[in-house]
Amino acid sequence: MTYREKRSDAVQKADQVVRSKGIFNLFKGFHLITTTEQISQGIECGDFRRFLLHIFLDSTGAPTTIQVKVQFLNETTGKWHTYKQGPFAALFWEDTDTASGVAECFEGPVGGRAMRITLIGVGTSEQAYFTVDASVEFVN
Repeated sequence: MTYREKRSDAVQKADQVVRSKGIFNLFKGFHLITTTEQISQGIECGDFRRFLLHIFLDSTGAPTTIQVKVQFLNETTGKWHTYKQGPFAALFWEDTDTASGVAECFEGPVGGRAMRITLIGVGTSEQAYFTVDASVEFVN
């Protein structure tokens, strides 16, 4: 194999997207009925460099707003840190945005060895709540 062929092969492999073996559920059909922050399980990020956060939100009974925060674990301190770059600085939806359901996907860099999300509802109760499906997929 010539140098040019080796280089072409290497460039082609570098351009391939490597994905995690699965999409990991963070919340599935979860009813946010309280104003207390709800925390997903932490998911190991492995050696991946980017994440895709898939969110589906629906509302029932006119709650006010929902906020989603992305957090990464600092293994040295054991503390979770909220990611505040780009759209992740303020991921909010109002009831009017989600009344007939909204499906969105966000991409961002992995900022730690593990990732989780938190949900905060305003104006939520057993009669006025958000239904949340959230999952994450990792890519290089």
